[in-house]
Amino acid sequence: MIYAILCNPGHNRVYFETSLKLAVSELNIVAHGLSAEYSNVQLQNICGIEYLTFETGKELSPADIKILSDLSFFYALFRMDAIGDEIYLKPISRIQNNFIDESMSTMLKYTGKTNEIFTRMMINVAYYSQKCGEEIRLLDPISGKGTTLYEGLVKGFSVYGIEIGSSVVNESYHFVRRFLENARYKFTYSSKKISGPDKAFSAVRHTFETAKTKEDFKNKNTKTIEFVAGNSLYANKYYKKNFFDMIVGDLPYGVQHGSVTRERQSSLTRNPAELLKACLPSWSAVLKPNGVLVIAWNCNVLPREEMVLLFEEQGFTVKNEDAYLQFEHRVDQSILRDIIVAQKKI
Repeated sequence: MIYAILCNPGHNRVYFETSLKLAVSELNIVAHGLSAEYSNVQLQNICGIEYLTFETGKELSPADIKILSDLSFFYALFRMDAIGDEIYLKPISRIQNNFIDESMSTMLKYTGKTNEIFTRMMINVAYYSQKCGEEIRLLDPISGKGTTLYEGLVKGFSVYGIEIGSSVVNESYHFVRRFLENARYKFTYSSKKISGPDKAFSAVRHTFETAKTKEDFKNKNTKTIEFVAGNSLYANKYYKKNFFDMIVGDLPYGVQHGSVTRERQSSLTRNPAELLKACLPSWSAVLKPNGVLVIAWNCNVLPREEMVLLFEEQGFTVKNEDAYLQFEHRVDQSILRDIIVAQKKI
């Protein structure tokens, strides 16, 4: 069987061309979850349009189609048949079971926002790079206004974000509340102040519990959306050891925005190495053994070799199979973005 995926045209023009290369790597990683054996993943031009094609040893099952439907770049799936010299594409219905409307991550527009399709790709890579249970907890320790959290919630994960800017967290809290109210989701909300011994740190926790249906809410079959307005350095003070299945985040690029690594630091650091050296021990503590951490960063300010060393020094195994080494791409003149995928050792 030969199948063809039409890539999502919703990317901006610059990112769309790059996304075709990223799509190959994402599919090679995600396809390990398919029941059907696959091979020959490639970009193929059919009548002037680029498709991502691949072969399988048997027909795709509904579970396989659902996995493919969740790919970040997915727009439409076809089975390819050749009759004589002609190629025919038979459309296959998409199968999705989103927890919440995917518009949640696309509604907010602001300078410095990580592309939601790229974010979806990072979450897929994290999920399919490990064996996860049914109830997934995802942490973004540098969550900004919450794109990673909203994409994780769409997939049915409980999502948690840490952001040092209290005004940014306040915006996120109001956005989530309005979204849930306008879409008529049942939810509860609570907030709590957190502080360390002798006020070594202080933070505010904003927690929503919501459900897909009223019946689920009644039966307490809910998902968590949580924001902590505080320093990510203290992630292991906010959460229990081995609490999260995956950590996904997009490091500040040192161009549009920076990051704060010390509680009373008045300036923003432009190099992600400082943030990682300070925060990785804490992030590692709250990640489950064998859990996966996926981080995007600007290679122009921190070469990949140094990035890998930072993670290995903290006891992570960095995935270096070919599919994991093909994510580097240019965002603009000053940003050459890549992702690192690291697994916590047992």
